[in-house]
Amino acid sequence: MIASRTPLRISFVGGGTDLPDFYEEHGGAVVSTAIDKWIHVIVAPRFEGDVRVSYSKTEIVDDAAGVEHELVREAMRIVGVPRGVEIVTLADVPSHGTGLGSSSSVTVGVLNALYAFQGVYRSPLRLAEEAAMIEIEVLGKPIGLQDQYAAAVGGFNFIEFLPRGGGVRVEPIVCPPDTLRQLQRSLLLFYTGRGQSASGVLGEQRKATREGRATEALTRMRDLAFELRERLGAGDLDALAGLLAENWNLKRNLVDGISDEKVDDWYGRAVQAGATAGKLLGAGARGFLLVVAPPERHDAVRGSLSDLREVPLRFAARGTHIAVLGRDEV
Repeated sequence: MIASRTPLRISFVGGGTDLPDFYEEHGGAVVSTAIDKWIHVIVAPRFEGDVRVSYSKTEIVDDAAGVEHELVREAMRIVGVPRGVEIVTLADVPSHGTGLGSSSSVTVGVLNALYAFQGVYRSPLRLAEEAAMIEIEVLGKPIGLQDQYAAAVGGFNFIEFLPRGGGVRVEPIVCPPDTLRQLQRSLLLFYTGRGQSASGVLGEQRKATREGRATEALTRMRDLAFELRERLGAGDLDALAGLLAENWNLKRNLVDGISDEKVDDWYGRAVQAGATAGKLLGAGARGFLLVVAPPERHDAVRGSLSDLREVPLRFAARGTHIAVLGRDEV
């Protein structure tokens, strides 16, 4: 039996500049971190010789071609495991439309586990490349590249998307030792309870990017990622709130439907209670609400958002990894 663990992520600034329609011409950049919420993938031999896949439902089919779960199906195809396996995916938090990059974490985690099942090692960057190919090129999902790399590499990173086929560059944020600890202590994460797919809004955002209507805003969001990297590198944690707030205002005005009155109300209540900034991590007015506030104001912020479920979080240094590696012995 093989079991992989792959982190989810939170993105601070620059989200949306990782769409190929933007970064191939202008270059993109994000600042994000992996967090201690995981996608667990278990792969084991199947005695019957067919395929059993278990997630929110259970499928038993003859071979990979019959698997309905498109991420699992395409991962099996790429790795070259057509049958004779059981695959189980488990998530620490709801795994659809949460804004934590869960679909990409699933794809990276399934690839990692299937390769390990065959005794093959794939580097984190290679896993990220293959996951991105599955999601964007094969399945045509209207998403960018940041989630696959955040899930595969782990840690707190500046991720740059180079124009004209230049590839993706992942660099850890280098800053004074106490800066990331203080940053982590300032964050609160709340689940809105809205977790359905936001593909419609993402599709509109991609359309706006292709048509150039979002170019000015996305260019500024890209530049905010560079600025946040420099500010954190200098130990200037106070800059986070202003940059995060500016990024959220730019994002919510890209296309209709990214926010709504309810989200704005949650945000406003948090600010009145002492928060300095925040953003919705999911598209389509759904997902998780990230709030930045001084630790001494956390109880007040929690009280102002008592209708939401708080989810504790810590940064995760590790990306996808094999947590269990077991083989039958003859």
